[in-house]
Amino acid sequence: MKIAPPAPRDLDSTPELTRRRALRLLLAAVAAGAGACTSRPARRAAPATSSSSSTTTTTEPPPATTTTTEPPTTTTTVPPTTTTTAPVSPSTTTTTGPPPPPPPRPEPQTPGAVAGFVAFGDFGGGLDQGAVAEAMTRWAAAHRVDALVTTGDNVYDYGEPHFFTAYLDEPYRTLRATRPMWVTLGNHDVARGHGDAQLAHLGLPALPYATFLNGVRLFFLDSNRPDAAQAAWLDAQLAQPGPACSVVVFHAPIHSCGLHGSEASVATTWGPVLESRKVTLVLNGHDHLYHRFVSAAGVTYVVTGGGGRNLYPHTQGCNPPELQASAVRHHFTAVEVFADRLVISAVGVDDSVFDRVEIPLPVLVGAGG
Repeated sequence: MKIAPPAPRDLDSTPELTRRRALRLLLAAVAAGAGACTSRPARRAAPATSSSSSTTTTTEPPPATTTTTEPPTTTTTVPPTTTTTAPVSPSTTTTTGPPPPPPPRPEPQTPGAVAGFVAFGDFGGGLDQGAVAEAMTRWAAAHRVDALVTTGDNVYDYGEPHFFTAYLDEPYRTLRATRPMWVTLGNHDVARGHGDAQLAHLGLPALPYATFLNGVRLFFLDSNRPDAAQAAWLDAQLAQPGPACSVVVFHAPIHSCGLHGSEASVATTWGPVLESRKVTLVLNGHDHLYHRFVSAAGVTYVVTGGGGRNLYPHTQGCNPPELQASAVRHHFTAVEVFADRLVISAVGVDDSVFDRVEIPLPVLVGAGG
């Protein structure tokens, strides 16, 4: 007898299956829950990253801006300050000319002197120009100096205007702070037609011109054209009543034992006026040395051409009776005016006085005197 096999059980309907299905559902639910927990933070993180990115972009630019701003601040602030400060003083110096005078101070003056000046010539651009200028400054600290007077060839080689500041202003900055500079013109000053520009630079009129200090009259002529017109002008000026002391200044000398020697055309045209009017002092340059002559009429002629350029020798055998003193050295000539006398001192760059003379003065010069 065959026994029929048992009918298969419906596993889906058994308690065991129910438990298994419940377990699977539970595991699936747990797995689903874990997936949901994982994905939510991920979704939340995206906005956070985006917000974070946005915050970083918004927040970090400030440092970037700060970093970018600070360098320009340093670059913009410092260089302009340096650049602005550096050019200002040169340009001011160049534009305004002589610097402002120093604070007022009492200036030593020669006791009894009513006026004084320093005279020099043939200097502009010379190697010893500065040494002579310094010696004049030291002299002015102990003596009366009211003006600077030049005997010409002030600007070498051709009177070029671009040298005016370097040759006329800077070396005499201290002296000119409170004193005028009165000049005549030499052959180098007018060689290329810049003579008028030099006079204008110094605020001076065209030659000839006259000026005054206490107790002394000064007359400046142009020996580049020693004409009769200037002789007539000088004669008329000297004929007028005025101080006893008269000084005439021009470049080419009437008397000289230097390289150029005496200028015959000047001696012929102007000499008679200087002698007949008994001028106290004639100041010349042109030869680069020092001479003092006294004429038969008692007129003193000084060649003061040692202002800074190379020196010239004293011509051998030149020893006229009028020659009283001669020196080949850089120097200036100091002139001091007293009520009764004129004192002339030739001063070297070492401050030594190597020639000195006193010229008695009459009390007053009248018309025709």
